[in-house]
Amino acid sequence: MDKERLESLANRLLEIPAKVVEAQLELLSLTETSQSQSEKITQIESVIKAEIGATVDGAGKKAYSNAEARDAAFVEKTADNYELIVAKTDLAKTQRSVQEKRIKIEALGNEQRNIRSVLYFIGGGEGAI
Repeated sequence: MDKERLESLANRLLEIPAKVVEAQLELLSLTETSQSQSEKITQIESVIKAEIGATVDGAGKKAYSNAEARDAAFVEKTADNYELIVAKTDLAKTQRSVQEKRIKIEALGNEQRNIRSVLYFIGGGEGAI
């Protein structure tokens, strides 16, 4: 391996920690976004459940008198709720981004270990890299 290639590897090795920190900060932000989106979904679902619980028929009796009826109404109303559908879609996208960022961080860690191994091997195993 020529000197230029070794220098390039050494420089890359020195760049990786900053890239890992950057990716970890992005992951933190994505995680916070995901938590916020989950809370929004929970809030929307709570409102729907409250509306179902408060629904009465013409005689003033609860329209959904048992758990099965309330569950069925909840499924129906959530399937038709545009705001909830958008919130769940956004959450799914954010969760995918979280996973992609974790993969990137792991790949950077693997690259760092590999470069260290190559430089250690080329250097004859002398000194810590």
